[in-house]
Amino acid sequence: MNIQGVLLAVIFLSPSLTMAQSPTPPDISKTNPPPRSFVVIDKNKDGHISRKEAKQAGIPTLNFDAADKDKDGKINLSEWTLLKF
Repeated sequence: MNIQGVLLAVIFLSPSLTMAQSPTPPDISKTNPPPRSFVVIDKNKDGHISRKEAKQAGIPTLNFDAADKDKDGKINLSEWTLLKF
């Protein structure tokens, strides 16, 4: 391969190399924080609302059970966003 071939390869490959080094996507939890109501009720800040935390916040057991779609005894953020009071 001659010097022209090497230069052409460098010229054509360099744009693709810079595009491949795109920045890391932002953390979704920082760009889209949970609703304030969720944060306030989640007293121990574990990312879930337990049955006890819900009861302390005045959420009826019937509403808690309806929101707990996966029946794990706690409400995660996805379940919370679907909850309508």
